[in-house]
Amino acid sequence: MRTIQYKKFSWDTHNKNWKQKKPNVCQFELTFKCGLHCRHCYSDCYNNPACIKRELNTQDIKLIIDKIHKMGVLWLCFTGGDPLEREDFLDIYSYAKDKGFLLTVFTSGYSMTEEIADYFKKRPPFVVEITINGISKEGYEDITGIGGSHEKAMAGLEMMLERKIPLKVKTMATRQNYKELPQIKAFLEEKGLKFRPSSLLHVRLNSDKAPCSLRLSPGEILGLDGLFGGRGNPCGCPDVGAIHELPLHNRAGISPAPTNNRLFRCAAGGGDGLNLDPYGKMFMCSCIRTPTIDFLKADLSEIENMRKTFTDLATSGFKTHSKCQRCGIIDKCHLCPGKALLETGDLEAPVEYYCQLAEATSEKMERGSLAR
Repeated sequence: MRTIQYKKFSWDTHNKNWKQKKPNVCQFELTFKCGLHCRHCYSDCYNNPACIKRELNTQDIKLIIDKIHKMGVLWLCFTGGDPLEREDFLDIYSYAKDKGFLLTVFTSGYSMTEEIADYFKKRPPFVVEITINGISKEGYEDITGIGGSHEKAMAGLEMMLERKIPLKVKTMATRQNYKELPQIKAFLEEKGLKFRPSSLLHVRLNSDKAPCSLRLSPGEILGLDGLFGGRGNPCGCPDVGAIHELPLHNRAGISPAPTNNRLFRCAAGGGDGLNLDPYGKMFMCSCIRTPTIDFLKADLSEIENMRKTFTDLATSGFKTHSKCQRCGIIDKCHLCPGKALLETGDLEAPVEYYCQLAEATSEKMERGSLAR
């Protein structure tokens, strides 16, 4: 049997689907349910019995998986909330595994069980991404708001490590765990895991701005460089300057808007992915939830029309005289239209916090250049 490097396989597959304007990936929020109630979480506003009761049943999820498969998607991510909270999770996982998807699972580790861990060992996912926001009991449970959650989450982590499940760890850097970040890094590296923090908190999906009060200051964020030896990205996002160089829309067969009028500087709407919520609605990206379509009920032509709507929005450029359009350091900014929409109600509106972060980043880069 001929073998091929994953990097080449991934690139060739993505490129083929881009040319045919087919989606490669799908991020499917199986549930908003989570055993934790982290103060910074943007979806915890829907982590309640009334919202969870409305979520799709097992059979409907399988029908959606069939449709995703028919569309040619290969990479499928189960997220939430915490998908492990669903009683039918292993049924759904095994069904998708049988279809041949490369599966990623997002979890806090809190809901990991021996049964799930054993099944992952038997039929491994492509990767499990676990969130570890603290390593001390007091610090961890201050963030989660749930007594006993530290012990359960650490046990979940150990179950996966013992079984050598493919694993990545994410850490949200907030005012609650800022002082503990060096200890989190040391803890993860001792276990052979990479420290991957992100400091970009945003408004909840119901417009609740509470998570914004937990944001680190620009100075604190830039100070995190030391945790990477000065080579990392403390914001936890791809380098925004590099995003400009990625021909994401060209890959989808679409001409991007001119750079100075480029509202979206990410892959959103570029024809590459699908985003689905626990009710079966397809939306543009994690922050932009309208327009939407009922993916379960819609036929493939209706779905393609909505995907085109997303792409048209993503490539339309600025429509107002936004301060962002005229900004000379927009390549240093980590604001995106989705975050702006949640925080201001306007895709094109600046957010002062991100302006300050971009200015601080630019000043630091200039000082570094002068020093050299």
